[in-house]
Amino acid sequence: MKFRIHAISLSLFFALALCFSFSIEASAHDYERSDGQKTYTHSPDIDVSAEDVENASAADKEEMTRKFLLHTATHLHLIQADESLGLIETAREMVIFEKKSRELGTFNHGDTYVAGITRRGAVRNHGRYQDLFSSRYDLEEDPVRTLTSADILSSDENAEPRCAAYQYEGQSRIACGIRQISLSGVITTTAGFHHAEDVLTSPDCSAFTLAVTAKQVEDETDLDTKRDLLRQYVQGVIGVFSTIQGSLLAEITTEDPTILGDLQRLGAEMNARIREKTICFREEQFYYGSIYAFVMDPVRGVSFLNGLDFDLHGLSVSLTDPNPIGDEPNILAAFQKALTDGTGNVEDDLTHGSNGTVIYHWDDPRTEEDNVEDYIAKGVVPGTSIKESYLEVVDVAGGAPGFPPAYFVFGSGIYLEEEGDDDGCAVASVDNAPRSALLNLFLIASVLFPVVFLRKRI
Repeated sequence: MKFRIHAISLSLFFALALCFSFSIEASAHDYERSDGQKTYTHSPDIDVSAEDVENASAADKEEMTRKFLLHTATHLHLIQADESLGLIETAREMVIFEKKSRELGTFNHGDTYVAGITRRGAVRNHGRYQDLFSSRYDLEEDPVRTLTSADILSSDENAEPRCAAYQYEGQSRIACGIRQISLSGVITTTAGFHHAEDVLTSPDCSAFTLAVTAKQVEDETDLDTKRDLLRQYVQGVIGVFSTIQGSLLAEITTEDPTILGDLQRLGAEMNARIREKTICFREEQFYYGSIYAFVMDPVRGVSFLNGLDFDLHGLSVSLTDPNPIGDEPNILAAFQKALTDGTGNVEDDLTHGSNGTVIYHWDDPRTEEDNVEDYIAKGVVPGTSIKESYLEVVDVAGGAPGFPPAYFVFGSGIYLEEEGDDDGCAVASVDNAPRSALLNLFLIASVLFPVVFLRKRI
């Protein structure tokens, strides 16, 4: 695969929701990119579906599982090798596949589906139980030990997966895995590994506490009070990120003090460990009713965390509102204007502590009536409900000497019955927003995006 290294503060974490994208035409080995502008083709020798694996005889099961896995891995390879795609477009294609991989079809049938595992055993994608995202496998237990310890590091059809036999509910089964370099580092893509939820360990979320919870925001009926509680909720989320990642930094540096001399390795390790905590943002304190937190890159609008839908990690909010509230139909542009006193110039005018509210159309998780089908492929907002989000900018570098600002946007929103009298965008500045201390330099920054960012050649 073709990558080049950029020493900038955006990072690998941006592709938390990592996978591939396809739209099958004519046959399973010829398919179009979601924008219809390119057709990918791979060898018919690996044109094996999940249903083919399910229907294979015992004698052929391992070989069919191997080919099915190579079929899956090749999709990732083709998407990432597509030099006509930029970084955002690549992530978009991956997010589309992530959703499709959990639908019945070529890559999901019966007990055969695709799963992705980070190098520390955390679930990145799961074709059957996506709610297990960030739960962790014991890497010392088979078949996971065999699948993830493979020394193969490839993503093309010439690679050879490693397979392992295991027992599940009294039946003998075969699972295969292959390590791949991706935009979020090394992952192991597996196939044929069907299991119960109790083989995974859930993360410890005891330190994730908020003074103002999602439920308090959701249950409040007075709109002005609700808005104030929303602001406090978002600022609480910022504080939790700092606290949790501070403990991770201490944990990592205690285990290996020399890691502070290698920012790339430190960032990668923080990136791996934060994946094991992501599910905590689905706890009731953080997610209740229509209230959930999100964290995004203010420049590209890439979602690093979406507490409602982990499928959206890696997706940019640069989506069009066909019926915009206000004069800005692009959601990312509306966010940027709200955070820069209306200029939209994030390079020059984005500052730590700036905040604002934006009113726009989005999907209300409490109802399906507002859903927009295939919104990612269409590049439009996912729903028609009216949402008002509070956004706040944090410079996670904390003004540390020698480091440029590293801005993140933390936010959450409430749903409105009516649009109200404003034009959809109110902006304000504050001076008392939470700020990272020098000791926390690597906290959010190193976790969400390691200092070295692997980027495709475009």
